[in-house]
Amino acid sequence: MQDSAYIDLHVNGHAGIDFLSAKTPDEIRKAARSLKSFGVAGFLPSLITSDLSNLKRSASLINEVTKSQGDDEARILGIHLEGPCLASERRGVHSENLLRQPEPSLINELLSIPNVKMITLAPELPGGIEATRTISEAGVVVSLGHTTASRKVAEAAFDAGAKTVTHLFNGMEKDGELVELVFEREDIHFQMIIDDVHVPRELVRKTCDVALDRLIITTDALAATGLDPGRYPFGDMEIEIKDGKALRLDGRLAGGIGTPALALEILADLGYSRERALTAATSRPLELINAKL
Repeated sequence: MQDSAYIDLHVNGHAGIDFLSAKTPDEIRKAARSLKSFGVAGFLPSLITSDLSNLKRSASLINEVTKSQGDDEARILGIHLEGPCLASERRGVHSENLLRQPEPSLINELLSIPNVKMITLAPELPGGIEATRTISEAGVVVSLGHTTASRKVAEAAFDAGAKTVTHLFNGMEKDGELVELVFEREDIHFQMIIDDVHVPRELVRKTCDVALDRLIITTDALAATGLDPGRYPFGDMEIEIKDGKALRLDGRLAGGIGTPALALEILADLGYSRERALTAATSRPLELINAKL
Protein backbone atom coordinates (compact mmCIF):
# COMPACT_ATOMS: atom_id res chain seq x y z
CA MET A 1 0.00 0.00 0.00
CA GLN A 2 1.43 3.36 -1.02
CA ASP A 3 1.71 6.17 1.50
CA SER A 4 -1.14 8.02 -0.18
CA ALA A 5 -3.50 5.02 -0.06
CA TYR A 6 -5.66 6.43 2.72
CA ILE A 7 -8.71 4.68 4.15
CA ASP A 8 -11.58 6.82 5.45
CA LEU A 9 -14.46 5.21 7.34
CA HIS A 10 -16.66 8.30 7.51
CA VAL A 11 -17.41 10.07 4.23
CA ASN A 12 -20.80 11.71 3.71
CA GLY A 13 -19.96 12.97 0.25
CA HIS A 14 -17.39 14.68 -1.97
CA ALA A 15 -17.14 16.94 -5.02
CA GLY A 16 -20.65 18.33 -4.53
CA ILE A 17 -22.22 14.88 -4.21
CA ASP A 18 -24.01 13.83 -1.01
CA PHE A 19 -24.35 10.05 -0.74
CA LEU A 20 -27.75 10.16 0.95
CA SER A 21 -29.32 12.36 -1.70
CA ALA A 22 -27.39 11.08 -4.76
CA LYS A 23 -29.72 10.00 -7.55
CA THR A 24 -27.50 8.23 -10.10
CA PRO A 25 -24.50 5.88 -10.20
CA ASP A 26 -22.53 8.57 -12.02
CA GLU A 27 -22.91 10.87 -9.02
CA ILE A 28 -21.49 8.20 -6.71
CA ARG A 29 -18.61 7.66 -9.14
CA LYS A 30 -17.90 11.40 -9.28
CA ALA A 31 -17.48 11.45 -5.49
CA ALA A 32 -15.30 8.32 -5.58
CA ARG A 33 -13.05 9.86 -8.24
CA SER A 34 -12.73 13.03 -6.17
CA LEU A 35 -11.70 11.00 -3.13
CA LYS A 36 -9.09 9.16 -5.19
CA SER A 37 -7.65 12.50 -6.31
CA PHE A 38 -7.09 13.34 -2.62
CA GLY A 39 -5.15 10.12 -2.04
CA VAL A 40 -8.03 8.05 -0.63
CA ALA A 41 -7.81 4.43 -1.80
CA GLY A 42 -10.85 3.07 0.05
CA PHE A 43 -13.76 4.44 2.06
CA LEU A 44 -17.12 3.83 3.69
CA PRO A 45 -19.88 6.06 2.30
CA SER A 46 -21.74 7.29 5.38
CA LEU A 47 -25.52 7.69 5.41
CA ILE A 48 -26.82 9.96 8.15
CA THR A 49 -30.14 9.56 9.94
CA SER A 50 -32.99 9.21 7.47
CA ASP A 51 -36.15 7.17 7.00
CA LEU A 52 -35.59 3.50 6.29
CA SER A 53 -36.80 3.64 2.69
CA ASN A 54 -34.35 6.40 1.82
CA LEU A 55 -31.47 4.59 3.53
CA LYS A 56 -32.25 1.47 1.51
CA ARG A 57 -32.52 3.44 -1.74
CA SER A 58 -29.19 5.18 -1.17
CA ALA A 59 -27.48 1.96 -0.11
CA SER A 60 -28.77 0.17 -3.20
CA LEU A 61 -27.31 2.86 -5.43
CA ILE A 62 -23.96 2.72 -3.64
CA ASN A 63 -23.87 -1.08 -3.81
CA GLU A 64 -24.63 -0.97 -7.53
CA VAL A 65 -21.52 1.15 -8.10
CA THR A 66 -19.43 -1.09 -5.85
CA LYS A 67 -19.79 -3.95 -8.34
CA SER A 68 -17.97 -2.18 -11.18
CA GLN A 69 -15.58 0.52 -10.02
CA GLY A 70 -12.85 1.99 -12.19
CA ASP A 71 -9.18 2.40 -11.31
CA ASP A 72 -9.71 6.16 -11.06
CA GLU A 73 -12.19 5.71 -8.19
CA ALA A 74 -11.56 5.24 -4.48
CA ARG A 75 -12.80 1.76 -3.59
CA ILE A 76 -16.14 1.53 -1.78
CA LEU A 77 -15.50 -0.85 1.13
CA GLY A 78 -19.06 -1.01 2.43
CA ILE A 79 -21.56 1.32 4.05
CA HIS A 80 -21.53 3.20 7.36
CA LEU A 81 -24.93 4.00 8.86
CA GLU A 82 -24.58 6.97 11.20
CA GLY A 83 -27.94 6.64 12.91
CA PRO A 84 -30.87 6.60 13.21
CA CYS A 85 -30.43 5.31 16.80
CA LEU A 86 -28.78 8.39 18.27
CA ALA A 87 -29.32 10.48 21.40
CA SER A 88 -31.49 13.49 20.76
CA GLU A 89 -29.37 15.63 23.10
CA ARG A 90 -26.24 14.91 21.05
CA ARG A 91 -27.79 14.59 17.60
CA GLY A 92 -25.87 17.49 16.05
CA VAL A 93 -27.43 18.14 12.64
CA HIS A 94 -29.28 14.81 12.50
CA SER A 95 -33.03 15.41 12.15
CA GLU A 96 -34.69 14.88 15.52
CA ASN A 97 -37.97 13.68 14.01
CA LEU A 98 -36.12 10.85 12.20
CA LEU A 99 -34.29 9.47 15.24
CA ARG A 100 -35.37 5.97 16.27
CA GLN A 101 -35.08 3.60 19.22
CA PRO A 102 -32.96 0.49 18.52
CA GLU A 103 -35.88 -1.91 18.53
CA PRO A 104 -35.09 -5.45 17.31
CA SER A 105 -37.26 -5.03 14.21
CA LEU A 106 -35.40 -1.87 13.16
CA ILE A 107 -31.99 -3.40 13.85
CA ASN A 108 -32.90 -6.40 11.69
CA GLU A 109 -33.97 -4.02 8.91
CA LEU A 110 -30.66 -2.16 9.10
CA LEU A 111 -28.70 -5.41 9.06
CA SER A 112 -30.66 -6.54 6.00
CA ILE A 113 -29.09 -3.71 3.98
CA PRO A 114 -26.33 -5.39 1.95
CA ASN A 115 -22.71 -4.50 2.65
CA VAL A 116 -23.24 -2.54 5.87
CA LYS A 117 -19.87 -2.54 7.65
CA MET A 118 -20.42 -0.12 10.53
CA ILE A 119 -23.34 1.34 12.48
CA THR A 120 -23.03 4.33 14.81
CA LEU A 121 -25.47 4.25 17.71
CA ALA A 122 -26.07 5.62 21.20
CA PRO A 123 -25.97 2.61 23.55
CA GLU A 124 -27.92 4.31 26.36
CA LEU A 125 -31.14 4.20 24.35
CA PRO A 126 -33.65 1.54 25.47
CA GLY A 127 -32.42 -1.75 24.02
CA GLY A 128 -29.08 -0.24 23.03
CA ILE A 129 -26.89 -2.90 24.63
CA GLU A 130 -28.96 -5.70 23.12
CA ALA A 131 -28.75 -3.98 19.72
CA THR A 132 -24.99 -3.67 20.10
CA ARG A 133 -24.72 -7.38 20.76
CA THR A 134 -26.98 -8.29 17.81
CA ILE A 135 -25.11 -6.05 15.37
CA SER A 136 -21.70 -7.24 16.55
CA GLU A 137 -22.69 -10.89 16.30
CA ALA A 138 -23.76 -10.21 12.71
CA GLY A 139 -20.19 -9.18 11.93
CA VAL A 140 -20.93 -5.46 11.66
CA VAL A 141 -18.84 -2.96 13.64
CA VAL A 142 -20.70 -1.00 16.31
CA SER A 143 -19.34 2.49 16.87
CA LEU A 144 -20.58 4.57 19.81
CA GLY A 145 -21.47 8.10 18.80
CA HIS A 146 -23.90 11.00 19.23
CA THR A 147 -24.32 9.73 22.74
CA THR A 148 -24.78 10.70 26.39
CA ALA A 149 -23.60 7.28 27.56
CA SER A 150 -22.34 7.03 31.12
CA ARG A 151 -19.22 5.07 31.94
CA LYS A 152 -21.32 2.09 33.04
CA VAL A 153 -23.36 2.02 29.84
CA ALA A 154 -20.32 2.54 27.58
CA GLU A 155 -18.48 -0.26 29.40
CA ALA A 156 -21.47 -2.55 28.85
CA ALA A 157 -21.57 -1.63 25.16
CA PHE A 158 -17.86 -2.37 24.67
CA ASP A 159 -18.28 -5.65 26.54
CA ALA A 160 -21.23 -6.45 24.25
CA GLY A 161 -19.04 -6.05 21.18
CA ALA A 162 -18.73 -2.35 20.28
CA LYS A 163 -15.23 -1.79 18.93
CA THR A 164 -14.84 1.91 18.35
CA VAL A 165 -16.16 5.45 18.84
CA THR A 166 -17.35 7.78 16.08
CA HIS A 167 -15.53 11.15 16.00
CA LEU A 168 -14.19 11.20 19.58
CA PHE A 169 -15.00 14.49 21.41
CA ASN A 170 -17.72 15.41 18.88
CA GLY A 171 -21.30 14.33 19.50
CA MET A 172 -20.44 13.67 23.17
CA GLU A 173 -19.11 15.47 26.25
CA LYS A 174 -15.51 16.44 25.52
CA ASP A 175 -14.47 15.66 29.09
CA GLY A 176 -17.13 13.06 29.81
CA GLU A 177 -17.00 9.50 31.09
CA LEU A 178 -17.01 7.95 27.61
CA VAL A 179 -13.82 9.82 26.67
CA GLU A 180 -12.18 8.75 29.93
CA LEU A 181 -13.12 5.14 29.28
CA VAL A 182 -11.75 5.22 25.73
CA PHE A 183 -8.43 6.45 27.09
CA GLU A 184 -8.36 3.50 29.49
CA ARG A 185 -9.64 0.67 27.28
CA GLU A 186 -6.66 -0.52 25.27
CA ASP A 187 -8.92 -2.84 23.25
CA ILE A 188 -10.95 0.04 21.83
CA HIS A 189 -10.05 2.06 18.73
CA PHE A 190 -11.36 5.59 18.33
CA GLN A 191 -12.01 7.69 15.28
CA MET A 192 -11.12 11.37 15.43
CA ILE A 193 -11.54 14.29 13.05
CA ILE A 194 -8.24 16.16 12.93
CA ASP A 195 -8.83 19.30 10.88
CA ASP A 196 -8.21 22.26 13.23
CA VAL A 197 -12.00 22.73 13.46
CA HIS A 198 -13.55 19.80 15.30
CA VAL A 199 -10.95 19.15 18.00
CA PRO A 200 -8.46 21.71 19.40
CA ARG A 201 -4.82 20.83 18.85
CA GLU A 202 -4.10 20.60 22.57
CA LEU A 203 -6.80 17.95 22.88
CA VAL A 204 -5.43 16.08 19.85
CA ARG A 205 -1.99 16.12 21.48
CA LYS A 206 -3.33 14.93 24.84
CA THR A 207 -5.18 12.08 23.16
CA CYS A 208 -2.33 10.95 20.93
CA ASP A 209 0.13 11.05 23.82
CA VAL A 210 -2.09 8.45 25.49
CA ALA A 211 -3.32 6.36 22.58
CA LEU A 212 -1.76 7.14 19.20
CA ASP A 213 -1.62 3.41 18.49
CA ARG A 214 -5.44 3.22 18.68
CA LEU A 215 -6.25 6.31 16.61
CA ILE A 216 -8.20 6.05 13.35
CA ILE A 217 -8.12 9.25 11.34
CA THR A 218 -11.44 10.14 9.78
CA THR A 219 -12.79 13.25 8.08
CA ASP A 220 -16.62 13.18 8.32
CA ALA A 221 -16.26 14.69 4.84
CA LEU A 222 -19.28 16.44 3.36
CA ALA A 223 -20.30 16.93 -0.25
CA ALA A 224 -18.54 20.29 -0.23
CA THR A 225 -15.10 18.80 0.43
CA GLY A 226 -12.63 19.97 -2.19
CA LEU A 227 -14.93 22.72 -3.45
CA ASP A 228 -15.09 26.49 -3.09
CA PRO A 229 -17.12 28.28 -0.41
CA GLY A 230 -20.85 28.12 -1.07
CA ARG A 231 -23.98 26.12 -0.25
CA TYR A 232 -24.24 22.36 -0.75
CA PRO A 233 -26.63 19.47 0.07
CA PHE A 234 -26.29 17.25 3.14
CA GLY A 235 -29.07 14.71 3.51
CA ASP A 236 -32.32 16.65 3.79
CA MET A 237 -30.64 19.95 4.64
CA GLU A 238 -28.35 22.57 3.13
CA ILE A 239 -24.93 23.50 4.49
CA GLU A 240 -22.64 26.43 3.86
CA ILE A 241 -18.86 26.40 3.55
CA LYS A 242 -17.64 29.58 5.16
CA ASP A 243 -14.36 30.59 6.83
CA GLY A 244 -12.97 27.07 6.46
CA LYS A 245 -15.93 25.44 8.21
CA ALA A 246 -18.98 23.45 7.12
CA LEU A 247 -22.02 24.94 8.85
CA ARG A 248 -25.74 24.34 8.77
CA LEU A 249 -27.58 27.52 7.86
CA ASP A 250 -28.35 28.10 11.56
CA GLY A 251 -24.60 28.16 12.24
CA ARG A 252 -24.26 24.67 13.75
CA LEU A 253 -21.13 22.72 12.75
CA ALA A 254 -22.30 20.12 10.23
CA GLY A 255 -19.30 17.97 9.39
CA GLY A 256 -15.84 18.09 7.88
CA ILE A 257 -14.16 19.39 4.76
CA GLY A 258 -10.68 18.18 5.65
CA THR A 259 -8.63 15.32 4.23
CA PRO A 260 -6.51 12.51 5.66
CA ALA A 261 -3.43 14.27 4.31
CA LEU A 262 -4.31 17.41 6.28
CA ALA A 263 -4.78 15.34 9.44
CA LEU A 264 -1.32 13.82 9.04
CA GLU A 265 0.17 17.28 8.49
CA ILE A 266 -1.42 18.53 11.71
CA LEU A 267 -0.13 15.48 13.60
CA ALA A 268 3.34 16.13 12.18
CA ASP A 269 3.14 19.74 13.39
CA LEU A 270 2.32 18.35 16.85
CA GLY A 271 5.40 16.14 16.79
CA TYR A 272 3.99 12.81 15.60
CA SER A 273 5.98 11.73 12.57
CA ARG A 274 4.23 10.56 9.43
CA GLU A 275 5.86 7.18 9.94
CA ARG A 276 4.27 6.82 13.40
CA ALA A 277 0.87 8.22 12.45
CA LEU A 278 0.33 6.74 8.98
CA THR A 279 -1.26 3.47 10.08
CA ALA A 280 -4.11 5.53 11.59
CA ALA A 281 -5.16 6.41 8.05
CA THR A 282 -4.24 3.19 6.24
CA SER A 283 -4.03 -0.29 7.76
CA ARG A 284 -5.78 0.32 11.10
CA PRO A 285 -9.17 1.37 9.64
CA LEU A 286 -9.05 -1.61 7.28
CA GLU A 287 -8.43 -3.94 10.22
CA LEU A 288 -11.35 -2.45 12.16
CA ILE A 289 -13.89 -3.30 9.45
CA ASN A 290 -12.07 -6.49 8.42
CA ALA A 291 -11.62 -5.30 4.83
CA LYS A 292 -8.99 -5.39 2.12
CA LEU A 293 -8.42 -3.12 -0.85
